[in-house]
Amino acid sequence: MSKNIAIYYGTMTGNSEALAQSTYDKVTANGWTATLHNLADAKVEDLLANAPNAIFIVSTWGDGEPPSDAEDFFADLSSASIDLSTLKHAVFGLGDSNYEQFNAFAKNLDAALVKFGSTPVEPVFSSDVSYEGDYETWEPKVLAILGA
Repeated sequence: MSKNIAIYYGTMTGNSEALAQSTYDKVTANGWTATLHNLADAKVEDLLANAPNAIFIVSTWGDGEPPSDAEDFFADLSSASIDLSTLKHAVFGLGDSNYEQFNAFAKNLDAALVKFGSTPVEPVFSSDVSYEGDYETWEPKVLAILGA
């Protein structure tokens, strides 16, 4: 198992960023080589260069759209022609089940990654407003699968 991981986040309120930073701190303290990326600064063509393992922590905004810092990345990914068959990924979505398109961006991001060959190590996790407990259960499970 590779001990390299890229952690990506897309957020409107900062919750995804805080979770991503916490995961980054945890894996680097355990000897992993990790990178932390706001999707606003991420490039689709760098997905494989950053690490063979990726965690995406993203919120859904409005009627199922990506948060503003992830819009360009998702548009680029959706229209890309890229082979991600050597990438393993996990997606954690923060959302609000009161909205019709609950965690739509997390699901759409996962589907786009799979479309280009990336292997999900777990199904997309769709967390509701009280996400902390969900993340405390999800994170160690995903990290164990990835070998952390």
